[in-house]
Amino acid sequence: MNAARPSATLLTALLLPLTFACSGGEDPDDGGPNFTSVGGTMDGTASATDEVGESGDMDMGTTTAGTDTMGTDTMGTDTTAGTTTDSSDTDTTTTAGTTGGDCMTPSDQAGSSCGQDSGVYGNVAIGEAIAGLPLGVIADVDNGIGNGAEDWYRFDFGVTPQDPRPGAGTATISFALNDGGDYRFELYRDCGAQAYGQGLAADFGTNAPPLEEWTFNDLDPGPNEQLEYMEMVLWPTSVWVRVFRVTNDGSCGQYQLEVTRSP
Repeated sequence: MNAARPSATLLTALLLPLTFACSGGEDPDDGGPNFTSVGGTMDGTASATDEVGESGDMDMGTTTAGTDTMGTDTMGTDTTAGTTTDSSDTDTTTTAGTTGGDCMTPSDQAGSSCGQDSGVYGNVAIGEAIAGLPLGVIADVDNGIGNGAEDWYRFDFGVTPQDPRPGAGTATISFALNDGGDYRFELYRDCGAQAYGQGLAADFGTNAPPLEEWTFNDLDPGPNEQLEYMEMVLWPTSVWVRVFRVTNDGSCGQYQLEVTRSP
């Protein structure tokens, strides 16, 4: 029996792939090996993944993993940390002693200049005193009349049939409270007059020292000199008191005046 011989057509079909494989490695212009991926078709035609190998480029270099937002995560450029401001850093809370706004006498309890009604406290009769005068605060050291660092008060020591001259009593103005000894005052018979003028004190005018206490006595000199005495010494029917700070600039120490008229 004779064995079957393969036909020429069959041999050609079997040898043809080998011929293509051998000839592919001999092309000097090829950019690289013609690798076929595992996903290639059985007939040698390249699939979509074969094109990756033929181009010589790796898609892994352009995958989202390479440009993942994790690389530019806002955690790396977070602007909240380091720019967050604590309210304690910009706290505007003020306390007495640190701000002029807290260091001032209430405007309805003393005048900021001579002549203001808020500083008028009325008449003090013989044997009386004015109680409950305000606690005053002036933060700045005296900067001159009319420049703001001052409080003004007016007190009257009226001469009436009940309180005649001579013997109209003793008028006294002093500090009931003077924190640190920081405050002094001056007296004026009227706005624009000289300090301690017209007999309010032995020294008067710009050279007169500021006071911590002032006393005016109406003594009876006797019947023979009574009229002359009354003409020479003008009774302080009304006085304006200017209070100011002389030391410890910027402090919030307080003061309080005391006014009496004894027999």
